[in-house]
Amino acid sequence: MKVLVTGASGFLGARLVEKLCEIGHEVRTFGRGASVPGRLAPLDIDHVQGDICDTEGFGRALSGCSVVYHLAGLVSYRRTDYQQLYKTNVEGARSVMAACAKASIERVVHMSSIAGMGIPPAGSIADESIEYNLKGHGLYYCDTKHEGEMEVLKFAEKGLPVLVLSPGITFGEGDTHPHHHTIFRSMQGGWLLGYPTGGVMFSDLEDVVQTCVNALTAGRPGERYVVGSANVSFQDAACMLAEVLHGRKPFFAFPGPLAEAAGIACEAVFPLVGRRPALTWQVAWLSQRKIFFSSDKAAKELGHKQTPFLETIRRTAPYYLSNSAAAH
Repeated sequence: MKVLVTGASGFLGARLVEKLCEIGHEVRTFGRGASVPGRLAPLDIDHVQGDICDTEGFGRALSGCSVVYHLAGLVSYRRTDYQQLYKTNVEGARSVMAACAKASIERVVHMSSIAGMGIPPAGSIADESIEYNLKGHGLYYCDTKHEGEMEVLKFAEKGLPVLVLSPGITFGEGDTHPHHHTIFRSMQGGWLLGYPTGGVMFSDLEDVVQTCVNALTAGRPGERYVVGSANVSFQDAACMLAEVLHGRKPFFAFPGPLAEAAGIACEAVFPLVGRRPALTWQVAWLSQRKIFFSSDKAAKELGHKQTPFLETIRRTAPYYLSNSAAAH
């Protein structure tokens, strides 16, 4: 098939492009850069420069394509980024779907996130039927991912053959998120003293990419699928990281009010010295919740595999601790 991928500059998008090329598909990437990301340069792929919010321009890039993977999006938990979050995650999704509908694309896979699904009731593991319950909390990334999904599903109701995949926090080679590298290095050094009281669904990069490939022919249009690998509390995650990295286990839980105060302080102080804080109030608030989801639907309908978390961190630790990772 001839496949177009947005968001190929991200580590998930880049790995998906590599996988699609490995199995023989013809790939075109679309993005704001003038050329394909460096790691994809050796591959025989086509690249079109453009903005996902330009429906007509994106439509022209679809010429000859039968499948679209829409992975482009903005991840930010900073309040100051709300306008850009809305433009990218909501307006961008609407624009891409409109162009795909006009071009009669045969299959569209939209990459969302469990952040756009809501918070499961305490002590429970939610699934795709959960109703979004974070509106009005000031969690702008979550809000825009949810609104983006709603835009996508409106097009599904009108006949666009699109399905939604929702991974959790994703670990894998090529990851450019600085705070993931910091976690691995701080655990190895033994200076991460505490852990948040919550937990989250983690996803292994290779699991998500393979399920993306499976979604070429499997899955039902108009449906969303949670694609996670393991539900792990932050305390248990820290213990497993300490085991793999031969570091010291954190020995206390951060009190919620203290974590939120620290997030507010970071947002106020870091911009004054020209830095963008990794810890924000939104991150601190979410880290106190156990955001656990079932991937049973994806396993049944998409053949989604779930790598144990310990196996994921054992495989990826050399990458996160390498000099190439530190450079990000």
